[in-house]
Amino acid sequence: MITQLKNQETVKYLQEKLITNIPFWVAAALAAVISVFYNYLFKFCEDWALKHASSPWLLLTAPLALLASFLMGHFLSKEALGSGIPQVMAAMELSTTNNKFLDKLLSVPMLLVKIFGSCICVLGGGVSGREGPTLQVSAAIFYQMTKYWPKKLPAPQLPAMMLAGGAAGLASAFNTPLGGIVFAIEELAKTHISLVRTAVFQAVIIAGIMSQFFLGNYLYFGNSSFDAITARVIFQTIFIAVVIGAISGLFAEGLYRVGKWRAQKTFSEKIFITLFFGLLLSLTIWLCGPSTIGAGKSVILSSLQNPDQTLAAEVPASRILGNFFTYSAGVIGGVFAPALASGATLAHWLSQNLGFSNFKLMAFVGMVAFLTGVTRSPFTSFVLVLEMGDSHEIILYLMLASMIANVAARLVAKKSFYEQVCHDLIKKVEESSSPRA
Repeated sequence: MITQLKNQETVKYLQEKLITNIPFWVAAALAAVISVFYNYLFKFCEDWALKHASSPWLLLTAPLALLASFLMGHFLSKEALGSGIPQVMAAMELSTTNNKFLDKLLSVPMLLVKIFGSCICVLGGGVSGREGPTLQVSAAIFYQMTKYWPKKLPAPQLPAMMLAGGAAGLASAFNTPLGGIVFAIEELAKTHISLVRTAVFQAVIIAGIMSQFFLGNYLYFGNSSFDAITARVIFQTIFIAVVIGAISGLFAEGLYRVGKWRAQKTFSEKIFITLFFGLLLSLTIWLCGPSTIGAGKSVILSSLQNPDQTLAAEVPASRILGNFFTYSAGVIGGVFAPALASGATLAHWLSQNLGFSNFKLMAFVGMVAFLTGVTRSPFTSFVLVLEMGDSHEIILYLMLASMIANVAARLVAKKSFYEQVCHDLIKKVEESSSPRA
């Protein structure tokens, strides 16, 4: 009799667990399907722009595409404007109180405008990515699941759904499941992460480097393809991380300040500003070539697959300036993926001009450093690049680069670009919801 009761309790417990997890599974499946559709649509628009990069019409389409993207967001869903990552961070904080602003921030209209507005931006030659927008799209799907989940079933916890939505979005955008988990912990949850960033992070790097000095760069089940770590390569990694970390910190701080200045302008002034930055983007494309356009994946692959090629200075300059002009125009689109292209090309160019030997390794270091400088998420940065490159043997270089770049960027500005935008967004929500005197 006792055994039978225990079995019944076990079955009941498993049923409850199953029902509790179903909304996460359904939302994740929907997010994956929509992410795949978004990926194909965005890639089609990006490829079309690259194919017509030499056309003089692109000088006209770039400002118009940026303006169209801005107007879509302004009239159809203001919450769709921008990257998407600060919006997800804000949604995480607002989810604990189930703030009504979530209905706008993660609405179905926002989801649609986010997808098509970012695609229009890149179709005309914009320098933007879909990875940040994918996070907000994924979080919106998880949020909508909580709203329309059957009342008879146990309601999923909103903060947990927001956290899972952000992680699922990053994982599906980059095809990096581990990166999605790390991003959720480091950037969205922030649970005791400061302790790991300092003591544990530094201890792992120092211990790993010392062991490689004596044992070589080995893997547990076999030797890796890279040479043993040397003091020269460590110095080069630190140098690249410091320089690119500082540059990316300046880039991110500039984006924030221009965006905040732009937000204070009237609608007609914003249109003028958008067209102005669109013309600057057109000029950049005309002077620097097609490598300016899009998220920059093709530029990264070219740098990694042909590390001995001579890279002109205008390539990293166009990647950084192009993304700056595009985002400053107030469009729908992200800086996450373009940051990788900026870091890879800048590191490649610096390495070849300074006589560094391993351009490919430095390109990986540059990607981690620039992304860390923008996001101030060193764990997410090195894990993402490591997972995308499938190069376990360079993990210590990437960890070192992320730590150094994070320090260098903090000397430029204490808070990250995403954190500042998120703070302003929450402050705006609080001001609009507080009773007026």
